[in-house]
Amino acid sequence: MLNKLNTWADNREGNVAIIMGIAIVPILVLVGIAIDLQNTNTSRSFIQYSIDNAVIAGAREMQAGASEKEITAYINKFVDGVVKAKNYAITCKPVEVTYTNGKQNIDATIKCAQETTLTELIGYHYLDFTVTSGSTYGIGNVDVAFVFDISGSMGTTKMNNLKDAAYDAVDVLLPKNSSEQLGKVRLGMTSYSTMADAGDYFTKVTNENPTRTYYDTDTGTEKVCVKYNKKGKCKKWSSSSGTVTVSKTVTNTCVKERLDKEAFTDADPGPFAWIEPAEAFYDSKYNSWSVESCNPIPPLPLTDDRTDLNQYIKDLKASGSTAGHIGIAWGWYLLAPDWKSVWPSASKPLGYKDPDSAKAMIVMTDGEFNAWYNDDEGDGNSFDQAKLLCDNIKKEGVRIYTVAFQAPKSGKEVLEYCASGTEYAFTPDSADELKDAYTKIAQSISDLRIRY
Repeated sequence: MLNKLNTWADNREGNVAIIMGIAIVPILVLVGIAIDLQNTNTSRSFIQYSIDNAVIAGAREMQAGASEKEITAYINKFVDGVVKAKNYAITCKPVEVTYTNGKQNIDATIKCAQETTLTELIGYHYLDFTVTSGSTYGIGNVDVAFVFDISGSMGTTKMNNLKDAAYDAVDVLLPKNSSEQLGKVRLGMTSYSTMADAGDYFTKVTNENPTRTYYDTDTGTEKVCVKYNKKGKCKKWSSSSGTVTVSKTVTNTCVKERLDKEAFTDADPGPFAWIEPAEAFYDSKYNSWSVESCNPIPPLPLTDDRTDLNQYIKDLKASGSTAGHIGIAWGWYLLAPDWKSVWPSASKPLGYKDPDSAKAMIVMTDGEFNAWYNDDEGDGNSFDQAKLLCDNIKKEGVRIYTVAFQAPKSGKEVLEYCASGTEYAFTPDSADELKDAYTKIAQSISDLRIRY
């Protein structure tokens, strides 16, 4: 009996081995399929990301005036370079790119094959997949406001660095060979130092004339002749004290911040919403006048004229303190629909909710905000007022980019607060980094016009 049991056990072990040998193949196949499917999904996600970016890049080329043949070649070169750099175990056919007549659409399809591992056991050497992407200009019109710090700390070197970076940004946003069918991009520019210069728009925003007279009183002593000789010359003088009126006529277009309930709004500068002009003050101790002044570079309303924009950049020069909140306010005014009564007809801003439109602002400084005027209003210093303005600007859907160029901690902090997100705040420390920041911002704004 014992011998029979031993024989049975020996036979049973042999059967198990045979069964395990038979079962191991499908188990390995199942494991291999799971691994290969995971690898394929990873590759598919990577290819999707790559072709999405390639299509956006191709859309930028279309915006710059490239032909369909050039765009197709560009997209293929883009994807091919990214795939080779990753060195994934995939092979892809050329990207098939199609275009829609009369529209600015790009549609792309790519077919790829992922090499398998254990799935080869059942005869599958590759797992095929197809990825598609497309882009169109979802936003046809974009208004952009540049806000430049032209305070004295910018000096000659920093100012030249800023000019080079701004020229490049204009080239990206307004390519020389761009198609008008893509919609209109308009750029406005304003600058600030101790104040802002309202230029030709001074009267509309202050209800004052550029040439105006200020009056004050002064108490002094005046000599009066009380007796004359036969020849008409004074023989006796007498002194008398009295109050005299003194006056000073000034001509400038400098403006300070807006006050009262409209201080942090974009309300039309009509009745009871005027902006404070620069003033003149008499000092009786020294018998002299002090006149508030600013760096005389008036704003350039929204335009697509590259010549005017580049001339504005060329004319920038540095002097004065840093009233950053005033610069931010004027950047907003360039974009504000309610300011259409101020700007020329061709520069009237788009509505905040206009279809197929977007607005952006680029605020730049190299220092801390250290000049403000409304101490009696309780609105805080320039830093505090800038934050309130930025809050309200972002509520209207305006995307704010910021550039703190070699700025101190406080300057970086206020611009980081104002930016629409951490990815929109740039802190360049060199000329090259400044150019790179403005180029990236311009490309990002261009992407507002692309959707996929």
